[in-house]
Amino acid sequence: MKMRKLFAGLAAAATLLSGMAIGVAAAQADDAPLLQVNHAQEGHTYTPYKFATFENPGDGSVEVKTVDAWKGAVTTAADVADGSHNGIPTEYKDNPAAYVATFTADQLRVFAKTLAGITPPAGPDGTGLTVAKDQANTSQVVNVNGEGWYLVKDTFTKAGETTVTSGTPAVVATTVNGLSNLRIAADTTTGQGNITTEGQFNAKNANPTDEPLKFARMNDVDVNGKSVKVGDTVDFTVAADVPHAAAGWDAYPFTITDTASKGLQIAAKSAFTVQFGDHTTVDPDLYTITQEGNAQSGTTTTIYFADATTLAGRTIVVSYQGTVTKDALDGLSGSVDNKATITTKDGTSGEGKTVLKTYGFQFTKIGKEGNEAKPLAGAKFVVKNAEGKFLKQAEDGAWSFVSDQNDAKTFITENDGLVKVAGLAAGTYTVVETQAPTGYAQNFRVTFNVKITDEGLITFEPDALRQVQPVNNTTANATATVLNVKSVTQLPLTGAAGTVLFTVVALLVGGAGVAVAVKSRRRTY
Repeated sequence: MKMRKLFAGLAAAATLLSGMAIGVAAAQADDAPLLQVNHAQEGHTYTPYKFATFENPGDGSVEVKTVDAWKGAVTTAADVADGSHNGIPTEYKDNPAAYVATFTADQLRVFAKTLAGITPPAGPDGTGLTVAKDQANTSQVVNVNGEGWYLVKDTFTKAGETTVTSGTPAVVATTVNGLSNLRIAADTTTGQGNITTEGQFNAKNANPTDEPLKFARMNDVDVNGKSVKVGDTVDFTVAADVPHAAAGWDAYPFTITDTASKGLQIAAKSAFTVQFGDHTTVDPDLYTITQEGNAQSGTTTTIYFADATTLAGRTIVVSYQGTVTKDALDGLSGSVDNKATITTKDGTSGEGKTVLKTYGFQFTKIGKEGNEAKPLAGAKFVVKNAEGKFLKQAEDGAWSFVSDQNDAKTFITENDGLVKVAGLAAGTYTVVETQAPTGYAQNFRVTFNVKITDEGLITFEPDALRQVQPVNNTTANATATVLNVKSVTQLPLTGAAGTVLFTVVALLVGGAGVAVAVKSRRRTY
């Protein structure tokens, strides 16, 4: 039986994760674990199968001996891996694992994949490891039966599924007690670049990357899920974690993709800031930013790190501003959303998302011709907020609030009598009629309040004269009619309005009585 000695300094095959090759052994303390997995993934099970033993350690070397039950499987996998398909060399017939020890990294990748696809002829050799939640993304011991060369299978069940998925296997050598000064030639192209001792491997199959955190604020106040007005500028933030496993690769691409819906004018890419979680600046040479789209159709911004190996375990924070535009509106109201994802070697994460809403209201100006109501053109209105400031509209539809009524937006009714105020945040607004239509009493112009809740429910508050008549009040579809009259006799005669009317008539009658009395006294004297 031929023994293959593995000497110090050789880039021999002892650990493999989708093709990771390392030297066999290094000095280890007696209490060092035989085998451990780095960046262990929650819910994954790592099951060990010993296909070769290490014998006669000493003088910086060990002898590899194939486990009898595994000779056939190792021979088959080795024949595939060396590319000859003519069988392994005769001198390794009784010890195929020793032949595997001569493989290059590329050959070892094929060997690992092929060996894992063969039904294990024996084992498992040790209880392995099933990763609990509190063990995730840490280094954990994989329990094995003694020193040797192991095939470690990775199995897990994806969220929402019931069938077990097989991940990428590892072929890894345990620590060997008593050996020293042996270096590992790690294969950085497969994520093992940070492995510097035997008995370790990086979890190749990572669970899906957690979705990035997404925030939307105005004046440092969280507005995610709340309402804004057209013209508001919102501060957006994306916080994305670079996986710890990135450190083991020769290159680890890391991409943050931010997608804004239509109705958001996203800042130019030059205005984006990219920082770490501690607010220090990320070197701009490490990433590029590309952007396409506009507020009319939506905007996608991509922050791409060609190599994030030096950023492993750190949080990348991307900050920028977006302004709500009239493109957000669908009628009187609307919404905008902003989503972010992370893409790594393990795929694309779920979405971090913010949503902003905007609301509006409408009413119809009417007058009476006899007993019939008809829409009125020519009525003029302004709108105030709860602080008494007037609503102003820019040419692009953006709203702002001003102190001077002369700068306010004037709403003028047309033949349909409609007034539409779209794209507002929740709040209480006061509608002030500044001019009644021609032929209608100016002294009965109407002022009334409209309240919009955070959920978009609209309430019209009737005025004292009941000229405001709500329809479907305190719903998302509430509207109202607003009456103009030509004389006091056209005012509604119900409730408080009737009381007001009688008061007016009483005052008129009282005034007439005073006039008669004065005239009578003049005749007397």
